[in-house]
Amino acid sequence: MLDRTALKVLLFVLAGAAALGLSTSARASSVCDAKCLDGMVDNYVAAMVAHDPGRLPLARHVAFTENGVQLRLGDGLWATASAPGRYKLYVPDPEDGQVGFFGTVFENGTPVLLALRLKVDYGLISEIETIIARPSTMGPSAMPSAGKTLEDKGHPRPQFSEMIPPDQRMSRADLVRIANMYFTGLGANTGLNAAPFWPSCNRWENGMQTTNQPPRKGRTGFDVLTLGCLAQQKSGFFSFVTDIRNRRYPVVDRANGLVMSFAFFDHQGALKEIHLANGETVASPVREPLTLEISELFQIHGGKIDQIEAVINTVPYGMTSAVWDQPHAEEPPDPELREQVH
Repeated sequence: MLDRTALKVLLFVLAGAAALGLSTSARASSVCDAKCLDGMVDNYVAAMVAHDPGRLPLARHVAFTENGVQLRLGDGLWATASAPGRYKLYVPDPEDGQVGFFGTVFENGTPVLLALRLKVDYGLISEIETIIARPSTMGPSAMPSAGKTLEDKGHPRPQFSEMIPPDQRMSRADLVRIANMYFTGLGANTGLNAAPFWPSCNRWENGMQTTNQPPRKGRTGFDVLTLGCLAQQKSGFFSFVTDIRNRRYPVVDRANGLVMSFAFFDHQGALKEIHLANGETVASPVREPLTLEISELFQIHGGKIDQIEAVINTVPYGMTSAVWDQPHAEEPPDPELREQVH
């Protein structure tokens, strides 16, 4: 909790903001700048490893979820975390008093991948949302351990920390609109529309690069992993993704052009064959009902997506989040997307 001196400073800041006529949200976010928000993440991980929520400045009615399920703070990874990891990717949003984080944490000695979102109101943490990618939690496809892969890597790609000059920064609304176009171009994919991408675009999912891979030895025919971001969406391959729903974009870092999103990917599993845009037919990789809970991070500049990173966890088919998926969290419209190919 805040000590007496910190509380006086906080009250002074809020009183000054009120005198200037700032909104409640502006007053709340002004208390914690980008450096402060990153520090909140570090304090959160340290408190979790110590198994002591009391170390954090918590709001009275703080909400906490892990993998979409509301838990008591101190349960879940809080009970099993054993050490912080090396991989750390911060997404501060001082304009809205939120911060996102992708990083590794050791769970009983095994590295796991953590997606974390904190909402900070007046210096107190009021919302905690986490997704944990543990070994063998990525659906039917065999993938390397996300935690081990990124712990071995040690640090994020430099693009995520490149500051955008103030006069070139996009508005919050435009950043969210382009991030949403990615999901709209991917779900029930036909190849007739796609989000805007830079040629340098790459995507990593649970630490694995899933774009622009070299051809795999001995494999012939269509291989979606060898394609770039734009070519993948224009291929029509992802028609087996039935729906991308409950999309939310709570963390936007305009200074670095980052958007941290949350969504559920539904796969009905009934589709047996995929008819690609080039006329080929391939087998669907998903043959049973499957839902993935995803936090996806987009790096956007100049109106196009350049880098993508995702933390993914398999959940019961059709699941929604116990706390966050409320009627107010609707998908932003993108009416022009269906009418054109980017």
